[in-house]
Amino acid sequence: MDDSFTFGTRARRSVTVKPVRRSRTPRRVAARDRSGTGRSGRGRIAVLVVGGVVVVVAIAGVMALMKRGGDQAAAGEHSAVSQIGTADDVQAKMTAQQTAGAVQQVYAEQGSYAAVTPAALRAVEPAAQYTGNASTGPNVVSVSSSSSGVGLAVRSASGTCFLEHFATGGVTYGTGTTCTGAAAASATARSWPA
Repeated sequence: MDDSFTFGTRARRSVTVKPVRRSRTPRRVAARDRSGTGRSGRGRIAVLVVGGVVVVVAIAGVMALMKRGGDQAAAGEHSAVSQIGTADDVQAKMTAQQTAGAVQQVYAEQGSYAAVTPAALRAVEPAAQYTGNASTGPNVVSVSSSSSGVGLAVRSASGTCFLEHFATGGVTYGTGTTCTGAAAASATARSWPA
């Protein structure tokens, strides 16, 4: 036996070449089926248009609700301001009515409207302030007197001036912007406006 070892010749490997498979090109998807939803392009446009209309209607509804709410808030605010003005007017009218009682008392005691002065009224009804100048608030009474009558004016915090004129023919009422007892001589109504 021979102990020699040889590598010998190389053995040939047979290589099997696999044929290259061409990948299939996907079939063209129909235009209506590209999204996978089965809807055509026209169907999607219709859905978008309907959706847009719904959104516009919803926005219009919300805006109408907000406007109505704003109108109600404004009306409520106007009502509150009106009620505050009315409360201010009531205070001025009450001061004028208390003073009217004092005027009648001084006239009954003295027998003359000329005796109805700010000092005489203060002695009978000290709850208010009396002046020969213009009234500046609901507790300040402007007084103007003569032998033929007495004029009283009281300014409300709302700005309205309430006038009363006492004469032998009776009491007349009015409102105005000039808030003096002398201006009260022009009062002709049988009561203050409501």
